[in-house]
Amino acid sequence: MVDVKKFSEIDLYGLLGAEISATEAEIRKAYRKKALQCHPDKNPDNPKAAELFQELSKALEILLDASARSAYDKLLNAKKAAQLRTQQLDSKRQKLKNDLEERERRAREAGSGKAYKVNKTPEELFQEEFERLRKEGSKLIEEEQELMRQQLREERDEMQKGSGGKPSWDSSQHRIKIKWKVE
Repeated sequence: MVDVKKFSEIDLYGLLGAEISATEAEIRKAYRKKALQCHPDKNPDNPKAAELFQELSKALEILLDASARSAYDKLLNAKKAAQLRTQQLDSKRQKLKNDLEERERRAREAGSGKAYKVNKTPEELFQEEFERLRKEGSKLIEEEQELMRQQLREERDEMQKGSGGKPSWDSSQHRIKIKWKVE
């Protein structure tokens, strides 16, 4: 199962190697390029290749869905703004801010059973969009993975053609005839 917090912490654009202002076509192109490099069939020696490929697939799914991408972009912008504000605080205010954030986090954890919520943070909005995508089940990822499999098959066929022109064993070319006499 994929962890929502994990995807809210990493830079999906950086993972794919795409710009924040990239179009869907540019995102798809970046995904294909990166997926070819880290596909588990291309990297059988790398034990983390499958995990990285799954992360790439999920990043593509998030960035190609308009509402999930806007929620992720809001989360990313909020994090950048918060980081900028944090850098501008002096050490005393920084300590007070950290204490306040810790108390807020504990209060949220303690009061998570409440039925209402006044304002949702950008991270919570992103988590909701992420869950919606997970429940929907994305045909887009399946299509992209099928394209990758097709490209790998084509490459394998080209390599077989390039290495002697014949596959190593073709049953239609070889026949064995066996005869014996019963005594």
